[in-house]
Amino acid sequence: MFDRDKWLEIFYTILQHPLRTMLTGVSVALGLFILVVMQGMGFGLQNGVLKQMHTNAVNTIWIRAGQTSLPYRGMNPGRTINYKNSDLEWVVENVDGVAGFSGWVRFWNTNMAYNNETASFGLRGIHPFNQEVQQVDVTGRYVNEGDVLDRRKVAVLGKTVVEDLFRGRNAIGEFFTINGVKFVVVGTFDDPNSRWENRQVYIPISTAQHIFNRSDALSSFVVSTGNAPFEQTRRMATEIEHFLQDRYGVHPRDKRAIRVTNNNEEFKSMIDVFAGIKLFIWVIGSFTLLAGMIGVGNIMSIVVKERTREIGIRKAIGATPLTIMTLIIQESVFLTLVAGSFGLLAGVVILEQGGGLINHEYFLNPAVDFRICAIAMAMLVVSGVLSGMVPAIRAVSVSPVEALRSE
Repeated sequence: MFDRDKWLEIFYTILQHPLRTMLTGVSVALGLFILVVMQGMGFGLQNGVLKQMHTNAVNTIWIRAGQTSLPYRGMNPGRTINYKNSDLEWVVENVDGVAGFSGWVRFWNTNMAYNNETASFGLRGIHPFNQEVQQVDVTGRYVNEGDVLDRRKVAVLGKTVVEDLFRGRNAIGEFFTINGVKFVVVGTFDDPNSRWENRQVYIPISTAQHIFNRSDALSSFVVSTGNAPFEQTRRMATEIEHFLQDRYGVHPRDKRAIRVTNNNEEFKSMIDVFAGIKLFIWVIGSFTLLAGMIGVGNIMSIVVKERTREIGIRKAIGATPLTIMTLIIQESVFLTLVAGSFGLLAGVVILEQGGGLINHEYFLNPAVDFRICAIAMAMLVVSGVLSGMVPAIRAVSVSPVEALRSE
């Protein structure tokens, strides 16, 4: 029930020493402000990094080739590893958990022309599943299985390629040349997270190998792990690595020749890192808030000491210990909540107004989760109660006779 007289008394006590009250409130507000801003900045960093990681699907294993750096089985180091279609086929058929795959045949600075426009872009021969791997926005259609089976001369162009070659015209359905060979554009794509990817042209992998490679060589390949558990993806990556090391005579400790990257593992590591960052932020913010709690507790102790005679009179005329404790704790909670609310509001405003000014691909949309605000407010209430508890206990322990004698 609302007690008007009690609240007037609380306001009178707080406003009786405005400077002292303000300085105490600043310490509490600063603690919550730091907690909110640090949490928001942490979210911004996490959003940016995870968005960059999601440029490619995270449930994938990438297999890239390099050069041997260690001698093995009588062979000298420095050998270049060249994968073949049969390597990818073996992985798909023999490794449990493969949910999709795409081989890559890569060509750098390939000459392309449309009417009088010419330019050089990257060219990739791919399988249809590559669309799920790259996660790009496609207009028209992507390379499909029929294109691969029939070695069709179709192409899907990146946004930058369309802009440079077609100069604002609709590219879909148009013919252009790649190294003098005529292809038809069946689709275009845009990767908002990678300007480099938008400079690529995708064609069926069989077409790339037949026309430009004249072999069944692969630059690299990728397989999807689907919904496989994390430990299973590790076993899959290890099995693929051991198979390729054995097939190409690569020393087990030679990590430069056969490079198998489990994106599931890297994603989990990143999530663990951000979990540690969040914990660190909570610890720092909590200690800062604790400093404010100590300040409130000290102020309430001073208030109780100043009102010792008043408390004695209250007890002498029949005030119960619970009534006196409630008054002290209520004043402490009120001071803590008001100051903390200002800190919370200031933190949210800073993140909303200042977050948009930071333009970086690894920092995106700093914000404070509603649950964090709720937890912070709950911490304020608890801290207010704890800050007022000790002074309140001290207040009710005062003997009325001794209190009336105090000056």
